[in-house]
Amino acid sequence: MKKFLILLLSILMVAGSALLASCSNSPSASTDTSTGAGTPSDSSAPDSPDDSKPDAQKEALRQEFLSKANSVTVTDDAVIFEDASSADGSRVTIKKNPSKTVNLYASFTTLWYEAGGTVAGCIGGSSSSELYQEYIGRDITEDSGVTVVATSSSGKKWDVETILAMKPDLIICSTAMSGYSTIKAPAEAAGVPVIAVSYDDFSDYLKWFKVFCNLTGKPELWESVAMKALDEVVDLLSEIPSEDAPSVFSMFSGSNSLQANTSNTVVGGMITAMNGKNIVDEWENPSAAERLDINLETVFAANPDIIVVQCHAGAEVAKAQVEELYGTNPVWQSLNAVKNNKVFYLEKTLFHNKPNSRFSEAYQKLAKILYPDVAFSFEA
Repeated sequence: MKKFLILLLSILMVAGSALLASCSNSPSASTDTSTGAGTPSDSSAPDSPDDSKPDAQKEALRQEFLSKANSVTVTDDAVIFEDASSADGSRVTIKKNPSKTVNLYASFTTLWYEAGGTVAGCIGGSSSSELYQEYIGRDITEDSGVTVVATSSSGKKWDVETILAMKPDLIICSTAMSGYSTIKAPAEAAGVPVIAVSYDDFSDYLKWFKVFCNLTGKPELWESVAMKALDEVVDLLSEIPSEDAPSVFSMFSGSNSLQANTSNTVVGGMITAMNGKNIVDEWENPSAAERLDINLETVFAANPDIIVVQCHAGAEVAKAQVEELYGTNPVWQSLNAVKNNKVFYLEKTLFHNKPNSRFSEAYQKLAKILYPDVAFSFEA
């Protein structure tokens, strides 16, 4: 009897082990451990971590671009944010719905209109009028009720008394070209709030769009304009190859000289975002300058695959400038990018002026320069 019980127990143990093994291998019995719930998982479960990786990368990229915009606080009657006047991280508070705004920088004026606003005063002149036509669809200097307060964005050329005589309740200006330093003290004395704008990249665009669309009383444009642009940029960057990235030399064609763009400039940053190897980032730069003087021997040592030229005054002017400085120089002529016809002059509207919601268009054009053999989805 004892032997029989031992034998029966052994048989039951073997059968139980087989049954457990069968259950553990059954798809219908598996558990979703990521949620802790006992819901059945499908046969694609082993692939799900890989499938979710692109989405996670996109979300990380979105949050990186939104980091500055996320620091903006919107209340019922005001927008609170850090502008370029602050050296200690302090924030300014600007009341919503200003009735008379003067905008003293043409690219920021186009952004103000894109965010639902209008101006009482702005910068005029041929280049500004061209910019308004390109981005707003008309030359706003001809609009009824709009006063041209100056024909240059250079603060040194402004008649400050004329600007303040308009009695604006908001002034928007740039920190560049002595703009903010010129208007700051007189505006404060007159009790007029001033927003000092510094705008260098796509994340800055998102921040300022959020500030502007909430000040103009058009917060709905955040989703329909800014978030649309963000989705397009993120989708494109997710398609950029992670291997075989080109080396790139980015030049800036200014009014009087040629300089090299580091990745701290708009164009240089876009190149880096698309995995391009910006050769200028390897140069000595103890002061962390955005642009550096060019030494052709240093460029030759890196021998970049591609050269892109950011054009201050248009492609034709930039080409003539490069030809005059380097056209007969044997070092320039021996560069691979020059020999292989890989020197590209970038469109002024998208790469020198602030592209605003057209950032995705700028990224697309640069992507085709860096990766001409890649079939991007935006081309479909």
